[in-house]
Amino acid sequence: MKYDQFTGLLEATNEQNWSDTVFSMAKNIGFEQTLFAVLKSKDEPIENAFLRSNYSKDWRSTYDNQGLGYVDPTVTHCLKSNIPLLWTPDCFKKPDQQNMYEEATSYGLKTGIIFPIHGPNGEFGMMSFVSEHLDNPATQKDMVQSMPALAIIRDYVFESSKKFLNYHTPETQIALTPRENEVIHWSVAGKSSWEISKILNCSESTINFHLSNIRQKFNVNTKQQAIIKALKLGIIQL
Repeated sequence: MKYDQFTGLLEATNEQNWSDTVFSMAKNIGFEQTLFAVLKSKDEPIENAFLRSNYSKDWRSTYDNQGLGYVDPTVTHCLKSNIPLLWTPDCFKKPDQQNMYEEATSYGLKTGIIFPIHGPNGEFGMMSFVSEHLDNPATQKDMVQSMPALAIIRDYVFESSKKFLNYHTPETQIALTPRENEVIHWSVAGKSSWEISKILNCSESTINFHLSNIRQKFNVNTKQQAIIKALKLGIIQL
């Protein structure tokens, strides 16, 4: 790594040049794909993150649209820990995590090292470095030895990113009726309209009516999209 790259990050006034420098620094020590994301607090929805990566755009779109940040075990790790994690297939234990990982591998995301970010003002984030060489036990040890260098990059990237952090304005809170709250709560629990009707002692058509109203309020087309939106907005919690 060159010292002028670190000073370049701190002095960059153009976000594209800054991002290019970040990705270049990671590639110089063997990591082909990199992601940086930060929130002003860990209580903010993941969707509000300032995020830059050179991951596949198709994968990023899939990840965001399916709300995989609420499934991803590496995100959970970063929320709870300060130490880096070497993420491998073994980290993805639950069925939904395994499905996520299987799809991620088709975009070259097989294993990597992720560093949590816990800033002095309550900021929360992560920086992930991905390399196909980490999948090979013969080279994994050498790649893991680059962790101190990656930690330095993480610190400089976080500090230099502050001038670009335009946090997204949180979406306006959507008001659901008490019955709509009950319906979306049971929907998140995996219950069908018929099952919810039995739980709430009403007709299935009434439940579908409430679901239709919820979809309209959330401006989505499907029940699954409504569930993801409710999770994103913090209306319900897993």
